[in-house]
Amino acid sequence: MSDRPLVSVGGLVVRHESAGLFTRRATKTAVAGVTFDIARGETLALVGESGCGKTTTARALLRLIDAAEGTMVYDGTDLRALRGETLRRQRKHMQIVFQDPFTSLNPRHTVGAIVGEGLLVHGIAKGDAAKARVATLLEEVGLSASDENRYPHELSGGQRQRVAIARALAVDPEFLVLDEAVSALDVTTQAQVLALILRLRDARGLTCLFIAHNLAVVQQVADRVAVMYQGRIVEMAPSRALFDLPAHPYTRAMLDAVPVSDPRDRKERTLLVGDPGVTGVQTGCAFYSRCSHPAKDAACTTQQPPLVSLATGHLAACIKTNINLEPT
Repeated sequence: MSDRPLVSVGGLVVRHESAGLFTRRATKTAVAGVTFDIARGETLALVGESGCGKTTTARALLRLIDAAEGTMVYDGTDLRALRGETLRRQRKHMQIVFQDPFTSLNPRHTVGAIVGEGLLVHGIAKGDAAKARVATLLEEVGLSASDENRYPHELSGGQRQRVAIARALAVDPEFLVLDEAVSALDVTTQAQVLALILRLRDARGLTCLFIAHNLAVVQQVADRVAVMYQGRIVEMAPSRALFDLPAHPYTRAMLDAVPVSDPRDRKERTLLVGDPGVTGVQTGCAFYSRCSHPAKDAACTTQQPPLVSLATGHLAACIKTNINLEPT
């Protein structure tokens, strides 16, 4: 890995505006100052409950939606400054696999047309060369070259997601966003597709942003984990450090929610209560109303806790966290 990160995001803010026929225009901040780097060849997992801003962060980074504030740099290139043809060329290096493989694939196109579209758009191959490249990609993701003549509705969910992965890899990207790429699949198929993703990542040397809410899956994939809550990162750490010694109450509650295979394992669990969309306070920690930290008090409602370093590479946003994570 080089010293300069491949992807660098700083103070990213994304806002959504909405207005009804009889309601005034309202603005909601979906991402509130997110900052992270991803080193070349690294996999960063972005985890949190539905609606916390994970997918919005990824889509803003890929320039699928516009950011209101912040910086997004890819290998030294300012992504927010790109327009038109320059942005289109940049997309070759940054691809995404969406959560739902059925709605993300054009039902009117064959598998061959879907996978080969990027080859034509970016001028990589056409004609027989494109056809051969599509066949190779399909076999690489565990499908048959003959599947190029089938339509998405003729495939299972796992097969459709393999097509989506092949489409993303067709243009040889360096950076791949996997947006809940296995969560819509049954458990057996999920394990197979996850193994495929890991194999392709290692074989191609991909840098990945892996978005998920299932921490059991994240533990198998990520080098580092960033935990999001209501548009903010509340903890970030190397994967093993976060699973061994989580520092934020929200992270601990998420880990406690992971199912265990042994029914005799009756460890004490922290259960999240309340609506994640309701903070219970106008200022201060957004997690306050759901927090089970024994030291929680009125001070938590007066200031938005910043991400502070607890150990090398381990950050948490909780004014009551006083764990010494540095080795003694």
